[in-house]
Amino acid sequence: MTANTGSITSPRNTWIPLLTIVIATALFDLLFWRKAPGLNVPLFTLGVVLLLLLLVGWQSLSSAARWAMAGALVAAGMVFVHDSIVSNIAAFAALAVAAALAREGRLRSLGFAGLQAFASFFITPIMALARLDRLVPAAGVPRQGWRWIKLGVLPAALLLLFTQLYRGGNPRFDALTAGFMNAFFDAISELLERLFTAHTLFVLFGAVICASLLIKLMPDTLVTIEERFTDALRRIRVKRPHWLEPLSMDPLERERRMGMILLIAVNGLLTVVNVIDINWIWFGFEVPKDFSLKQFVHEGTWLLIVSILLSMLILMWLFRRNQNFYWRSKGLRVLAFVWIAQNFILGISVFLRNYHYISFHGLAYKRIGVIVFLALVLVGLITLFVKVRDRKSLFFLARVNAWAAFAVLIGLSTVDWDSVIVRFNLAHWNQGEIDVDNYLVMSDKVLPLLYADIDKVEAQMEQHKHNAVRWVDNLDIGTFRRALDVKRVHFEQRYEDLSWQEFNLADRRTARLLAEVD
Repeated sequence: MTANTGSITSPRNTWIPLLTIVIATALFDLLFWRKAPGLNVPLFTLGVVLLLLLLVGWQSLSSAARWAMAGALVAAGMVFVHDSIVSNIAAFAALAVAAALAREGRLRSLGFAGLQAFASFFITPIMALARLDRLVPAAGVPRQGWRWIKLGVLPAALLLLFTQLYRGGNPRFDALTAGFMNAFFDAISELLERLFTAHTLFVLFGAVICASLLIKLMPDTLVTIEERFTDALRRIRVKRPHWLEPLSMDPLERERRMGMILLIAVNGLLTVVNVIDINWIWFGFEVPKDFSLKQFVHEGTWLLIVSILLSMLILMWLFRRNQNFYWRSKGLRVLAFVWIAQNFILGISVFLRNYHYISFHGLAYKRIGVIVFLALVLVGLITLFVKVRDRKSLFFLARVNAWAAFAVLIGLSTVDWDSVIVRFNLAHWNQGEIDVDNYLVMSDKVLPLLYADIDKVEAQMEQHKHNAVRWVDNLDIGTFRRALDVKRVHFEQRYEDLSWQEFNLADRRTARLLAEVD
């Protein structure tokens, strides 16, 4: 047996996984009990990866598991370097899918690995309790004792239940048993209070997490489902008795004609839209007077992105089955390629809308999010082109695009986005359109930047005072400076109380730079 199969055939194969869970749970408790993310995240990630390698072995890992492990280690390292929200999300998400892929080598896609990791968190405790008897020797006194314990639990629980029912229905029986039962429940309550403290519950929670990461107790349901899917489409042939006439090609032909009409119409429509955007947005774009750039970007961008996504869904529906193998579908395929290319051009136009908005109003998380989402949409268009050209399946699309999203998430974790946003906005030419309120809601990492360029913040506030519509609250530099001082005091108090588990380079860098501020 291997630790990856989940079956227990020898004491060694029973106790080694159990020992790894105990070690991982102790590590989880040491690193995370009442601790904020910091050095503890990469240490725990490294510990889980090493324990997985001990259980599974490097040679048994699939390439998908190895890449996911590498991504988890990179993201966990970025928690220590940047301590950002995105790095924390990336680290734990990557570790979960990496563990699922390591435990079940037959998994190929991140989607099914994510489902496996999610389901494992809930199923593992149930399956572990059901298999406790396998930890007891097959014969001898311990085994007999365990059997008597199992036999005694259910009758005792039922006896307690019926006693309470009879107490509720018979006042005299209640009076007869009140003293003993009340003392019994008081003793149980006191015992539970002592056993199940907040720390105990935290350790149990950590044990569930570690068990779901390290051992496989999940049934093979998801693996069996995934094995039905392939990257390449398979032609579906309907076999009929030889005495019957062959099936008509009319359904495929009608679908092809409908698709041709649709793609010709939408290609013509999108050509007009793209010509307008290329002439208007691509070259020499200027914001007209009284023009709502906010509406132009916020509403227009998402509507166009929805149109691209809808176009992708339509093409996936048209080329979902035997239309891919129909000999008369060459023209439909050419029109699909044209539509994909035009949607790619539309995607560039959407990117330029967001670019013009950033160049006018500065950076913000939502604007970065639009760029990231749009990049994934464009990757989706490229993979859709490959799907239509090479007769690939929808599973291929989902698998490749999930890995693209995974790579983007890990890449995002490597950047200190708070500092990037503040640096960009402080140096922005359009001072009266920068959201100065947003400076105060950013993380503590930007405090040295704001103190160093407080004069630029004041200049931006002065420009806001000349706007016809004032949409920011902070227009007094003295009030702003006092709010910064409050954030600084809170940070310095938090930094002094940091344990070694919570230590990170971002806080150290911030403390060092703030020490140089008057």
